Amino acid sequence: MIAQACGLVSSSPALNENAPIAGSAGKSQGGTSSGGTSSGGTSSGGSTLQLGGSPTVMLPEPCPVMDAPFADQVVIEIGPQRVFYSWTTDEQASELRAGGELFSRTERPGMGRGLLFTELAALGEVGTNPINELANELASGTFAKARFAWTNPWATVMGFPGEDYGNQLLRIELKNEAWIAYFSNGDLRVFDLENNEVPLQTALENPGRIGAIYYESRAEAGGGGGYCGTFSQGGVGFREFALGNLDMVKRWSLATPEIADRLASDIAELESFRQLLNCFGDLSDWTTRVACIWDRGYASADAAANYTFALGLPSELYRPTDANVEAIIAVLEASMPNGDPLDVTPGE
Repeated sequence: MIAQACGLVSSSPALNENAPIAGSAGKSQGGTSSGGTSSGGTSSGGSTLQLGGSPTVMLPEPCPVMDAPFADQVVIEIGPQRVFYSWTTDEQASELRAGGELFSRTERPGMGRGLLFTELAALGEVGTNPINELANELASGTFAKARFAWTNPWATVMGFPGEDYGNQLLRIELKNEAWIAYFSNGDLRVFDLENNEVPLQTALENPGRIGAIYYESRAEAGGGGGYCGTFSQGGVGFREFALGNLDMVKRWSLATPEIADRLASDIAELESFRQLLNCFGDLSDWTTRVACIWDRGYASADAAANYTFALGLPSELYRPTDANVEAIIAVLEASMPNGDPLDVTPGE
């Protein structure tokens, strides 16, 4: 911490807003690491630095790039995503088992539709250009009923403090022909499976091809008043996908061995990640920096960058500490599927 305050060492590129894009593997400027790992916040390697007569300071270890956890879970380009995970309640799981609709809610009881749809509706009201008309169609037509999801289970299971999404996990897979809309800061675009941009007029004429909406809410600089959760205010940005177009769903499932295997895989990734926590360095303002890091782009393929860009909800519950990662693992273990498997192909 002292070394960082004196400008002698930088944190991992994933946590350093001044780091170059597509840059290094995260080596400290104050020396190179001996390659050890950490557990519980105590370093088992790393470099040291003597500051005058002060005690020796242990510098953060660089995050390894080779075999770094979450390498296949980062969310950067929008469009290629096909598989999504959505946590739901026991009540809704029972409704689905009884033949209920996958997309049945227009809002969360007492909490509204969420910022995504509030902002889409606002964009739809300010003009008659294709971007405005498409925003209105998505908010009030194609996605009138929706559920929120993310591309991995672990990164939303904790939610934000005070928000509980449920402990039943749905797996939802889109058809290859589905498009994904991107919406952030008033910018609405649409992308296909290959990340090619679809003209807005084309998307407006074919809204039934849009299978998901990616939304990014950005907190104000310094955490002074952005949004901290899907339905609440605070100072942390977040990302999410909204699903609501059943015509673009290839299949969806609940309590299947496939879902259990995915949860087990995520638990193993998180266990590996626990050994690398020391490479993050200073975490004092981590929650407010994550949205700024997303804006800068994917800086490296190390464990810190992968974790940051696999996240959707960077709340205090996801601050990369040993206690938090242990808690995430415990919740996933307690959320292993139970009951008869349900596997549905719409239209069959």
